[in-house]
Amino acid sequence: MLKFDEQLFQKTKGQIGELFEEGIQQLGGYEEEEKIFGRLIPLEQILLNKTDASNVIFQEIKQHWGKMDLFTQEMFRSSNIELQNVQKKLDAFFSSPSSKKTVFEHALIKNVFNFSHFVEIVFGKKTDYSKSITKLNEIYLYKIGKKYFIHILYNHKIDFWRYLYAKKIYSVFLQAPLHTIQNPIDLIQQYKQFIQSFMTQNQLITTMNHFIQKIDYKNPRSHLLKEFHLLNISLHFMGGKRHYKKINKLIAEVIRTWEAGEWALTEKEQTLLSYILAIDGAKHSDTEKTIAHGKYLITNDRLINHSIELLIDYGEILPNIKPEPESLVKRYDQNYLEQIFYIVIDALVKNEQYYDVLQLMKEYEIASCTSIYEFLNAKDFDRDLLLKIEAAVQRNIAYVVDQSHQHVKQSIEKWMQEYHHVDSPFHSIAQMTSKHVCNLLKTLFATEQFDLFEQLMSIFMKYLILQEDFMDLRDFVAGFVQKETSQKE
Repeated sequence: MLKFDEQLFQKTKGQIGELFEEGIQQLGGYEEEEKIFGRLIPLEQILLNKTDASNVIFQEIKQHWGKMDLFTQEMFRSSNIELQNVQKKLDAFFSSPSSKKTVFEHALIKNVFNFSHFVEIVFGKKTDYSKSITKLNEIYLYKIGKKYFIHILYNHKIDFWRYLYAKKIYSVFLQAPLHTIQNPIDLIQQYKQFIQSFMTQNQLITTMNHFIQKIDYKNPRSHLLKEFHLLNISLHFMGGKRHYKKINKLIAEVIRTWEAGEWALTEKEQTLLSYILAIDGAKHSDTEKTIAHGKYLITNDRLINHSIELLIDYGEILPNIKPEPESLVKRYDQNYLEQIFYIVIDALVKNEQYYDVLQLMKEYEIASCTSIYEFLNAKDFDRDLLLKIEAAVQRNIAYVVDQSHQHVKQSIEKWMQEYHHVDSPFHSIAQMTSKHVCNLLKTLFATEQFDLFEQLMSIFMKYLILQEDFMDLRDFVAGFVQKETSQKE
């Protein structure tokens, strides 16, 4: 156990809270002017030279995983390791002069060393089993300048060790220059992960916001600072009403700061911000904002092209259930691409930009569904393709109800009986689909695509009609006809 960790554990008896903060103060900790996450631990108590860091890690794993006992035996068995010669291999590994270096280098590359890593190094076998039921849980390792930041997570009083790790990360960021910290994005994400179990969501976002602002204040402009600001925006976007209100201000600051220069916003980052702004525009019925940012995402397939990177870096923001371009009946807010087309089409219809919607329907399956897309792009009028739309919707409903296409008739009957009821699992699907189909119907009527309008209207009346949407559609048609008539006169 590291000396500082052992002293703090003894003083606090493994408790967090005020006793924890007092313990840090007694061991040389101090407070920043702004109270963000309590007292700081001096870097000299956290960082080790390479030799000491390597020795500490090696001794810990040797002490806890280097001997066969009831606990390690169960762990090796769960890792599918034959138990017969395990102790011999362990002894050979720990007596090898090169093993200490191997462990240290592996830990530094991964920034963490757990039991699965140990098994891979000693036995040359990859395993998904990483849980440790010994006293040692796992070890974290990061390079900070010329020294090394180690934290050992123990299973006994694990909340204490998790809280201490968060405190150490906090202390590192507010004392070490940002450019000297290995994988700082990963490290601050770990900070967020570890503190969130000790805070409400509101406290978490407030703490992260102040923390990132403080890091910004202490460091010169860099690519890393920009990444931190984008992380802050994503946290506010996913937060409650109070934090969400700050989204536009935070984005405006980021755009102003990173609009040009060496670390100017990349297209991926602009795509992230446009996605957030498009969703915000839809939420506040700002059609111009929704259309502008939605079209930015759709044009040149920006959202599609950057989706994998965005899902890796900001997975919580983008709803990423597999898209279903063949389906018309679905929740449009469960996939980021379907969601964008849904809100953009709604905004365009409200702005009476019907030909823009029709163009999207002709260019993208996901704007409506595969069968409608195929009909619109047929060289000549094809009645079979028109009739195919209803069959596709029927199969679609069957899959929603029964997750199969085997019992279409029975599934449709169940759908018809239940989708109107607010407490039905189908109601939210019906609501979104009904609204989207009505927008498509308005577009088809306004752009004189009457064959498709009649077919889709028939499907709407049979399977999807919700009274509020039907009344809105009826008023639209009546108003549109009246407006056209008056213009001709």
